[in-house]
Amino acid sequence: MGDRSFGYSAQVRPFLWVFLVVTPLEILLVELLVPWYWLRAVLLVLGLLSALLLAWQLWMLHRFEHSVDAEHLCLRYAREFEYRIPLAAIETVTQGMTSQADNKTRSVVDGTLVLTISHSTNVSLLLNEPQRIDLGRRGAHDVTKVQFWTDDPDGMVRALRK
Repeated sequence: MGDRSFGYSAQVRPFLWVFLVVTPLEILLVELLVPWYWLRAVLLVLGLLSALLLAWQLWMLHRFEHSVDAEHLCLRYAREFEYRIPLAAIETVTQGMTSQADNKTRSVVDGTLVLTISHSTNVSLLLNEPQRIDLGRRGAHDVTKVQFWTDDPDGMVRALRK
């Protein structure tokens, strides 16, 4: 089985595009409304940096997608994190929307690794053995369940059940 990629950014991508399109309009308005050259120059630099960061975020969300290969499920969020879960450790895969109250993109709640997009998940994995997940400053945790979001939950479930 070859690598299959699954996006997860369809919910946030439109907002990033709106801000990317609005940024040049903002720069133009600043040029027209602000009378001080030094302030216009500073705001122009900040506006250009903002546009670059938005474009970079869009690219990162597209470049670093979830993937399934012959041995692992790789869950990602841009370059912020990447977790590799052996397919042999996955006992069951289910599809279903869940809402999370936590504002964090990733967290561990009662032994469940939760990777949300817009406070939601749509795929759940039950693991047959605990997996050690390192959340950086939030510490390492043993998890027995994983909940995450993908733009194609049907395709993800099919890929994981093979």
